[in-house]
Amino acid sequence: MTESRKERVRARDRGSPEQGRESTRPKDPLATEPPSVPRTLGILASGNVAGATAGLIAGGIGSRLAMRILALTSPSAQGSLTEAEEVVGRITLEGTLFLLVAGAALGMAGGLAYVAVRRWLPNGGTALVFGLLVLAVSGRLLVNPDNVDFVILDPTWLGLTMFASLPILFGLLVVPLQGKLEPMFTRTRPPLATALLLVAGLAPLAIGGSVAVVLLVLIAGGFLLTRSATVREMWSTTTVDIYGRAVLGATAVFGLGFFAWGALEIIV
Repeated sequence: MTESRKERVRARDRGSPEQGRESTRPKDPLATEPPSVPRTLGILASGNVAGATAGLIAGGIGSRLAMRILALTSPSAQGSLTEAEEVVGRITLEGTLFLLVAGAALGMAGGLAYVAVRRWLPNGGTALVFGLLVLAVSGRLLVNPDNVDFVILDPTWLGLTMFASLPILFGLLVVPLQGKLEPMFTRTRPPLATALLLVAGLAPLAIGGSVAVVLLVLIAGGFLLTRSATVREMWSTTTVDIYGRAVLGATAVFGLGFFAWGALEIIV
């Protein structure tokens, strides 16, 4: 075998530098090749359905259970009005449905956010890390020192623990669920079957109203940008990874610190 042929065989076995870069980013299908409409919509639909399901469980059912447990541990608060003007100890169908719908709607946003940022999350413990990131973003809204609920409901530490665990539970649910759904939504099928599946996966966005419209405009704009080879080349650089991880890290540190500050205000 000549030297040139040996070099070609070695290069083929080692793989090209471009192949090496692709293998380190299995989570980012848009980094190296133009995205197809069905695949892009399939990824979005998988995040949408996974987020809605995880939000329904963690945000809807989880928050209802947390409120019920706190009502049982706070006998002196029975009959009092909560921050949402609900009566402590009274379970209504309207209130339960509101929590379920709100949990699913917020979950869809969380599922799409996961699809957007998963490239910059660590390979190990991704679900837990994303759950902590969700807590960093939403924790202060759940644990607000000005919320009267933490005054009338006891014990305070139990309320803080349960409400802080909901975003983490969401992350633990949405990450593996999205991973299982993505191959199903992006699999090659007959056009009609693909269209029906994508419509079913994206239809829940209709409850988002104007927010969903803005989101769809941004998605369409991003899709058009990724048709450019120059944009894809820039997107696949290490610099983008560095800035992406830096932004997520800063968000986590600031958000978790802000959450901890609010929790200390409530306890003290």
